Amino acid sequence: MGAARALSELASSFQGVDVLVLCYHQIRSRERFHSQMKALAEHGYSIPTMEQFTEWLRGSKLIHPPAALLTFDGCYDDQIENALPVLEQFQFPATFFPVSADLGEEPGHLAVLRRNELREIEKSGHTIGCHSHSHPDLTGLSGAELHREVHGSKQILEESMGQPVNAFCYPYGAYDARVRKVVQEAGFDVAFTVDLGGVRRGDDLYLLKRVPVLGEPSVGEFTTYLSGTLGVSGPILLYWKLRERLLDRRARQASQKAHSV
Repeated sequence: MGAARALSELASSFQGVDVLVLCYHQIRSRERFHSQMKALAEHGYSIPTMEQFTEWLRGSKLIHPPAALLTFDGCYDDQIENALPVLEQFQFPATFFPVSADLGEEPGHLAVLRRNELREIEKSGHTIGCHSHSHPDLTGLSGAELHREVHGSKQILEESMGQPVNAFCYPYGAYDARVRKVVQEAGFDVAFTVDLGGVRRGDDLYLLKRVPVLGEPSVGEFTTYLSGTLGVSGPILLYWKLRERLLDRRARQASQKAHSV
């Protein structure tokens, strides 16, 4: 799937699409993230909530283009530390996709803290989605395992949040027809891949494409990438993926060095 995805990304163009669904993971630099959100504001992007986006897909809501839906996979600590204050500054709503395993099978101290954290995020005007229970490649699971990762995760999150959780994103962006069907049967309204591209009305609600942002790009790289130009945005993303791996490797090395002292 990796080689096929890379070839697809190189050939991707999303100029003139209705909505870009930006996909973030780690946010290491608050300053860089701020410059990206400032660029969205300066370029006149409307930033819908997940509910507004879903209503638009169903044809009952108008979204002013250009538009960008902001999504954050994994609900990392640095998203909370670096992204949330910036989102609050710009009054941009976003959707955060935690894995339900972080909430714990038993309500211990860390699990309670995480649940309270998610509730505070939601109270701030953001949406909580679902990223499975333990973040496996769903395509390789048995039926029972897949049900637990999708249906079970939705149940845990909804019990923790006290309200429905309606959006799902596939771990590693991995899906097939069987996984898609289970996600739909679980009652999610929409599901997101990491396939590069924009969203138009009429797209499959359970195979929605996104625009991943990786490698802590400069604002210049970011705006060029968002143009969706054929032969430009795809190669930029592939370069960012390499840079993201390098940043991860450096972080692991720094952590190992700190623990060895």
